[in-house]
Amino acid sequence: MNHELHQGAGTKLQTQEGEFLYFGGTSYLGLQYHTEFQEKIISGIRKWGTNFGASRKANIKLSVFQEFENFISHRLQAEEAICVSSGYLAGQMLTQYFSIQQIPQFCAPHTHPALIGKDSVKTENFQHLESKMEKNGNRKCVLFLDSIDFDGNNFPDFAWLSKLDLKNVILVVDDSHGLGLLGDDGFGLPDFLQKFSSGELIICGSLGKALATPCGIIAANSERIEALRNFSFYGGGSPPSPAALQGFMQSEILCREQLKILRKNIDQFQKEVVSDFQAISMPQHPVFTYDDEALTRHLYSEKIITTNFHYPLPDSPLLSKIVLSAAHTSQEIRKLTDAINSFYCS
Repeated sequence: MNHELHQGAGTKLQTQEGEFLYFGGTSYLGLQYHTEFQEKIISGIRKWGTNFGASRKANIKLSVFQEFENFISHRLQAEEAICVSSGYLAGQMLTQYFSIQQIPQFCAPHTHPALIGKDSVKTENFQHLESKMEKNGNRKCVLFLDSIDFDGNNFPDFAWLSKLDLKNVILVVDDSHGLGLLGDDGFGLPDFLQKFSSGELIICGSLGKALATPCGIIAANSERIEALRNFSFYGGGSPPSPAALQGFMQSEILCREQLKILRKNIDQFQKEVVSDFQAISMPQHPVFTYDDEALTRHLYSEKIITTNFHYPLPDSPLLSKIVLSAAHTSQEIRKLTDAINSFYCS
């Protein structure tokens, strides 16, 4: 069932049918409504304005953009990084750039549409992907994948990836659902990926999920970033809000505190929910993907709404997920687990 809200979606939703607890979306760290985070954004607006109405290639430049790019490249253990207005734009920028370079592009199963372009070779399963890449021989190619695919195939093991010869492969990983969550400090994905010894590693994605910052990023080696800075997508597209970037950089300690709270919430949920509840989940990740529509209806009857819609297309399979947030209280999680347990134990 769809609901149109007249205010933002926090842990509670006021709908036409009354108040519901909300366990969906991607606000993993609960930053959107955190007062401290909001105050830093407001402070940034007073300094930089609500947006920067010019190209990054213009003769007037704001120092906050380079400061942010230095910040994010350091966190992602990359030589350099660039920021654009969205994670989707970052992905499309890469696939169109590699098309112009005439480098073959392969997409792992379940790759997000942001990483799929007109020249992309989409694959149905990992055997199909391996077969397609073998036919490419030892030629340089690009392999696109999501760090979190919600089917449990990628993070944390990436078992299928270890079977591929990656020495001539440019590995492009969209970490939209991992940024702010993975590793000790929330930026641990490079530690997982560097062991595969790919020819080149590029990390891209959106900061608009766990980190509540409307911005897309690409982190790579200096040569690749310089080429992307001279690509039309970079100069032609609007940059992110400078105020949001400043607010994010000033919230590093807050993000780590929220990550600790989130992990406590995950631990509580896993300890309290009955073993009959079957879901795909990943270590230290707050999303639990399930396929029982009856459970969704039961939770709704208990005034709980979860993620439940067809994605990314209207005829795509139904996506059903329970999503925990650092903003959820212990009592709210207890109400969720009690509702799930009553479904299986009734």
